[in-house]
Amino acid sequence: MEPQPPAKHPHYSIVAILAASAFAFLFGLGRLGFLGPDEPRYAEVAREMYESGDYISTRLCGCLWFEKPVLVYWMSAAGYRVFGVNEFGARIPIALASLAMVALVYYSLIKLGRRNLAVTSSLVLATSGIVIAYARVATPDMILTAAITASLLAAFHSLRASGRARSVLWAVSFLFVGLAVLAKGLVGALLVFAILGTHLLLTGQLGAVRWRDWLIGVVVLLVVAGTWYGPVIARHGWAFIQEFFVRHHFQRYTSNEFGHPQPVYFFILVALAGMAPWSFFLIPAIARLRSLWKSRESLLVLAWIWAVVPIAFFSFSESKLPGYILPVFPALAVIIGAELERFLSRETDRVLRTAAWLTGLLLAGFGVGFLLFVRSESVSIVGWRVMLDGLPLVLAVVSVVALAAKKLSAFAGTAAGVVLSIILASVVLLFPTLQDEVTLKSLSLEAAQALRPGEKIGFYLKKEFGPVFYSGGRVLCEPRRGTTFYALHQNMVADALANESSLILITDGKWREGLEKDARFTTEFIASQGESLALRVTLKR
Repeated sequence: MEPQPPAKHPHYSIVAILAASAFAFLFGLGRLGFLGPDEPRYAEVAREMYESGDYISTRLCGCLWFEKPVLVYWMSAAGYRVFGVNEFGARIPIALASLAMVALVYYSLIKLGRRNLAVTSSLVLATSGIVIAYARVATPDMILTAAITASLLAAFHSLRASGRARSVLWAVSFLFVGLAVLAKGLVGALLVFAILGTHLLLTGQLGAVRWRDWLIGVVVLLVVAGTWYGPVIARHGWAFIQEFFVRHHFQRYTSNEFGHPQPVYFFILVALAGMAPWSFFLIPAIARLRSLWKSRESLLVLAWIWAVVPIAFFSFSESKLPGYILPVFPALAVIIGAELERFLSRETDRVLRTAAWLTGLLLAGFGVGFLLFVRSESVSIVGWRVMLDGLPLVLAVVSVVALAAKKLSAFAGTAAGVVLSIILASVVLLFPTLQDEVTLKSLSLEAAQALRPGEKIGFYLKKEFGPVFYSGGRVLCEPRRGTTFYALHQNMVADALANESSLILITDGKWREGLEKDARFTTEFIASQGESLALRVTLKR
């Protein structure tokens, strides 16, 4: 496809894309408590780093904790400094990195003369479900994705440049490899080298990179990554190497020690679901693969390699989580963006039209499903909020009507609008209701307020990590296991109390009776939230 002529008002597109991205990533960012097992722990490590001033040793509840590299903690600590120690402060740097990634994809494609592809690809990237989800949480996955995206795009432009610009872009690419390694360890470099090396080999450009550029790149990578790996290894030595590299790199990949088994096709399903609502446009993209390979259109060849290599690599891992393949989604956005570009240019065929209609039906399903879910939650809707639960459905209908009327730009715009309206309605209507269903923030804060001087929180037959952050790190730590205290039976509680005057245990209501009937313990009810509760447990002397 030939480069497009300059648009009459090219800045309108990027303003609209960035506005949509900013809304998707930032609106209501701090309105929901920390989610899942990881986010509150990462936020707490960043808090302890920020308050201690030690930006080398990563600690959780006062214990050394080497599960992940330092970049996410540095970024969240910077957020705390500007916005305070809260959910928004922890998340805002990750959301801004995601916004920068969308802008980078747009800018890179503009530099290639692909203005229409820049618009469609960045729009798809900014409104894909999994990208929005990870852009709004304080975890390292999106930082890794942004760094890998920047590295691969810089390398791609380097291969098309000449002279000093070529060397500078190549060095910039390796700078971002260093940041990827700071974001999530060796996997950052492994993925970039595997993707880039495969692309250079298959496109016959392997000999086009001079050995001097490789050497400079590796030096840049080592200098950037060494800003943390050097000091932390010098300070903690083999203890860090064993825990970080051996346990959380090699054992995580080769064993199911961390309890995330999934079938070999798991990541294919994640890729398809994660690109919703645009997933169906992968059908014509796959159908076009043979002609793409014959044409050797370098950008899309890179995008397909970029998408396939990480999925293939992680599919053989014994431990699988959706975030592992997050770096493939910018590539999938470019692939889908190319199909959407063809569709909007009316270069349609039967497969492309089918993908568009399936997308319209999926959007309608989103609208109906969201409306039913809000009504099932018995959300109190008054005033101007009364139309919000139905807004996604209204926009989905408009999108389908636009498709039927062959108003293709309106179809794409309202499709993105469905996603943004779901975010708007979720933040306004659902977040207040879901707060106590998806987080233990309320219980954690009550338990933290009830803590006596020197007293700590523990967990009994219930793994919850919200209290780790909301108690300010006053959670009992097990240094030998490198984790917070989690009792599987009452004897473990008794052993812990041998060294503690008392503990506040977070557990489920069904386990309360067993603790209260144990003749070794005195129990005191502290607070409850749903089926969860906090009990103060003291060992009878």
